[in-house]
Order: sequence, then structure tokens, then C-alpha cells
Amino acid sequence: MIKIFSVCVTVLLLTTSCNGNKNEQKDSLESDLNNVINEHAKVADDFSGKLDELLTLEMAAAISGYPAAEAKKSPDSDEEKKINKISVSYTWKKTNRMKEVEVLGRKMDVPRPDVVELSWVKNNTLEGFKKENHNPTADELAQTNVEIDKKAAELNQQGKASKETTDKAAEIGKDAMKNFSVEEVAGVGDYAVFTNTKFAGVPVRELKVFYNGLSFTLLVDLSDDATINDEKAIALAKQIIKEKLQ
Repeated sequence: MIKIFSVCVTVLLLTTSCNGNKNEQKDSLESDLNNVINEHAKVADDFSGKLDELLTLEMAAAISGYPAAEAKKSPDSDEEKKINKISVSYTWKKTNRMKEVEVLGRKMDVPRPDVVELSWVKNNTLEGFKKENHNPTADELAQTNVEIDKKAAELNQQGKASKETTDKAAEIGKDAMKNFSVEEVAGVGDYAVFTNTKFAGVPVRELKVFYNGLSFTLLVDLSDDATINDEKAIALAKQIIKEKLQ
């Protein structure tokens, strides 16, 4: 049940956005994106199923301060990589940190492992990146809520989840968007931001970076001190750019 619920929330958030009318922007953005791909050597597809070459175990271990041999990598096997092509993460269970999550109206404490994760590597334009990562207006939030309700109804009608599950997933999806905010970060790539939101009641802070026609997302959660996590995320982003993208 929890797995189905998590999938529902993810689907709702991925199929909606605060970018306004996508159809009006599609042609111009696709043209600009083709130009970016033609002009730059690094193509996101080159890393499909190989994100561990962009964020290696050694890099993650160094930034975490933990032994590489004790990390749990996901995805790890070739079969897992076929299923998950959008992220790679390295986790360590070195502390007793906990976090409170809320699922289907129930609050519970669950372990909070130390994690370093890379995700959403794709070719993009600077304009497109900024459209995806900005502080939403009230009108954009209202439109996003409409789209979330629409998608939730579709999932329910298709029999992919119960109405109770889709209703609760929609509620969490709307809450995530309501709590979404963006902070610009100077000196990282061509443009970078920290994004903040809440998922199932848990604060989520990610570093999103645009560099030379490529964008990627880093999640670094190694401390209860957000400043330490931010510093490590920025240092890791700069290392990825210097060692892998230049």
C-alpha cells in the first residue's frame, strides 16, 4: 500500500508543473534545446544507465567522509539500472538519525540514513531550467492544483489506485507544491538554485545545477545541520563539473 501511494504522489508531481502553458512554449524550447545539443559535447543520453560514472562511489564517499566499502549503492545491478535510469544514490547507516513521515494520515518515525544522490540529468536551456526552477506565483499554484486533481482522477478511473490513495496523494502533492521555494546559488555552474519543499511532512532540499547545456540535481543529506549539507552539495557540484563535464 505504501509503495502504491508513493508511486501515486510521484506520478502526480512529475506530470504537473508551475511552468504555465506548456504547449505555448514547446516549439521554441525544443528548437533551443536542439541547438544546445548540437553545440555541446555532453549529451544526457550518454549517461543513461551510467549515472555512477558522473557521480562515482569514490566522489560520494569523499564528500560524506565515510568508507566507500560501507556504502549501499542504488541502483546497483544491471537489472536495477534498467528500471531506474534517473538517479544514483549512495547511503550509509552510520548514525541513529530519525525522521517523522506521514503516510495515509499516519505519522511514524523512520530511519534517516546518510545519503548522497544524483538525479534528473538532462539536456536543457538556461531559459528552460529557470522556468522549471522558480518561485511559483499564486496563479501557477492554482493551475498546478487543478492538474494534480485531474491526474489523480485519471489514476483512480484507470484502476491503478483506490480513491482514498489518490485523494491522499493529491493532498500531499499540493502540499509539496505549496511549500516549494527556490534560492539562487552564486558561483556554481552557469546557474544554480537550492529548491525546498516538503514530502510526506519531511523537508527536502536539493541543489539543481545548469552547466553548458546540461542540468542535474544533487541531494546531500549527511547532517541535521542544513548549512553543512549545503556546503557539501556545492562542493560536490563543482567537482562533478570540473572532473566530468569540462
